[in-house]
Amino acid sequence: MKLRTAWFASQIFGVCCIAVRPSLALCFRIAYDFDHMAHSFEHLIKHLPADARCEHSLAKDEFLFRQQQPATAIFAVVSGRIRLFRDLPDGSRVTLHVARSGETFAEASLFSEHYHCYAQADLASTVMRLNSRQLLAAITANNELGMELSLILAAQVRDTRAMLSLRDIRSANERLLAWLRMNAKGDQMTVFIDRLWTGVSEELGLTREAVYRALAHLQQQGSIERDGRQDGIHAEIIHLLKK
Repeated sequence: MKLRTAWFASQIFGVCCIAVRPSLALCFRIAYDFDHMAHSFEHLIKHLPADARCEHSLAKDEFLFRQQQPATAIFAVVSGRIRLFRDLPDGSRVTLHVARSGETFAEASLFSEHYHCYAQADLASTVMRLNSRQLLAAITANNELGMELSLILAAQVRDTRAMLSLRDIRSANERLLAWLRMNAKGDQMTVFIDRLWTGVSEELGLTREAVYRALAHLQQQGSIERDGRQDGIHAEIIHLLKK
């Protein structure tokens, strides 16, 4: 009953995020999500045979799988960051998603013969590999397990809707500010930037130059404070200021 209630709650929350202004919807992201999703995933894999799961380490820029490669597993990020992207017929490349610690990805492989995109490590990463065929068999035999997976996927659908809403914000300044609010942590509303701004610009659907101009504008108007230190993990730290 608790799982069913949580699942419906996450669906209702997702619909609400679309119903309100995008900039407001993105401010309601809760830190609970990733922790609970990671807990749900841990519970999920405990029900799988030992030979159905294994950890796999990737060096920075190493490919986990490539577009059109036979799909045999879904994955979860244990540590690091995995970028999913697709090559288009005109030679351009589009980023579909950036998976971080606690997130699953390539779930479509449960029902597909081939991967529809590339998965590449943005930095040194470790992923958990779950055999698609054995996972499907486990879900078919265990309704509670199916609900666990539904809970994980429902949370990710909600976050995807939030990102789509974010792209509806026309102003680059407002779009970046909404993204910063969505990713802020703690009472101090701090955002830890663990990658180049080029990667952020791709996620936002903006050019790198537009992001730099927006950063400068937000800093000038007193909306943010930038800490340019680099500690090997965070390229920059942004503090959101109350006005």
